[in-house]
Amino acid sequence: MSQEELDEALHSPPKTENRSSFGTGSAEAARAAARQASPRPGDKHGDPFGVFARYRYQQSKRPATERVKPLNENDRRALETLGFTAHAKSDDIKTAYKNLVKKHHPDVNGGDASSEERLRAVIAAYSHLKKVGFVVR
Repeated sequence: MSQEELDEALHSPPKTENRSSFGTGSAEAARAAARQASPRPGDKHGDPFGVFARYRYQQSKRPATERVKPLNENDRRALETLGFTAHAKSDDIKTAYKNLVKKHHPDVNGGDASSEERLRAVIAAYSHLKKVGFVVR
């Protein structure tokens, strides 16, 4: 090989004649394969009769409902202390707690003893609700 041919081979862009000409797949085929490979509930044991698929379909048609935790006596008392009669959302509980703490804080009331007792009850109720999972941190 001459010096000119060597320089041309080293410094020219690669030629396409040495590349494979078959298709390497498409993005749609890759997405379809990923959808089939992703695990879903019920796929662990197989679903030859489509029972789990029908259940998933029926669940997807229903409006999403929020899970409601059952109230025991301590939970009910804690919610009543914060001013709620039944279940409340986490943000509502936090807002009520902040308002009650501002209202009954000793710096605001000038050291009123009844207000201090109420503040202790509010803090204990909020701590209980946080501990059992009614308030998301």
